Amino acid sequence: MPDPIPRLAVVGPGLIGTSVTLAAQRRWPGLDVRTVDQGEALDGVGDALVVVLAAPVDAIIEMLPKLARVISPQTLVLDTGSTKHSIMRAAAAARMPQFVGGHPMAGGTSSGPEMARADLFDAQPWFLTNPDAPDVMRRAVKFVEALGARAVPLSDHGQEHDRLMAAVSHLPQLTASALMIAVARAIGDDNLKWAGNGLRDTTRLAASGADMWESVLATNSKELKPLLQSLAADLAALADRLEDREAVRRFFEQAARAKALL
Repeated sequence: MPDPIPRLAVVGPGLIGTSVTLAAQRRWPGLDVRTVDQGEALDGVGDALVVVLAAPVDAIIEMLPKLARVISPQTLVLDTGSTKHSIMRAAAAARMPQFVGGHPMAGGTSSGPEMARADLFDAQPWFLTNPDAPDVMRRAVKFVEALGARAVPLSDHGQEHDRLMAAVSHLPQLTASALMIAVARAIGDDNLKWAGNGLRDTTRLAASGADMWESVLATNSKELKPLLQSLAADLAALADRLEDREAVRRFFEQAARAKALL
């Protein structure tokens, strides 16, 4: 079992950051946790043995050079951003060898601390990357596993993570949001009340706010753009073949085969 940590600092007390606090206090009752909101000075985290940056990607990138000036070389620093390669480049530029890029696959459409739970990460994958510092990676693995998560170490600097997330996370978010916009535009807001569970289930992600997604999309545009273009082309091709029963059948069968693998 991991040793107790003298102090944990969490920067960004939203859903993920507050859930980290709750999960850590569940594992280490009485743990001293220093919470820092975005925009507040980072000086107070200097004596923490572990610092978790639970902020939007662009905010994490901005705070890394400032954090490097106040922490000790023994401090483990992790982030929870939804893209990794740009953050890993920023950590290297800030000369933070004790930094591990992380991404817990947990959360929801609501990002406020009131939705936080101690069990949010239980049995959920938590990606971790810093192939240049195996000892630091081992510390990060022990920490996230102590929070209940399933650590998934990566062998590169976040490139593969960003490629995967573009397909399994970022594309579904934009698709759900675009679908909701298209439906509302087609029938008007007043007629949305007639929608059934199919539309509600399919567009659940459309309730997500832009605060986090602005920086996610900006830092993963290279991977996401061709996926959006491919999806648009597939839909355009289907629009021209709606009366072709064989083409429609192939479309649904291909989707059902992939869905069965989830």
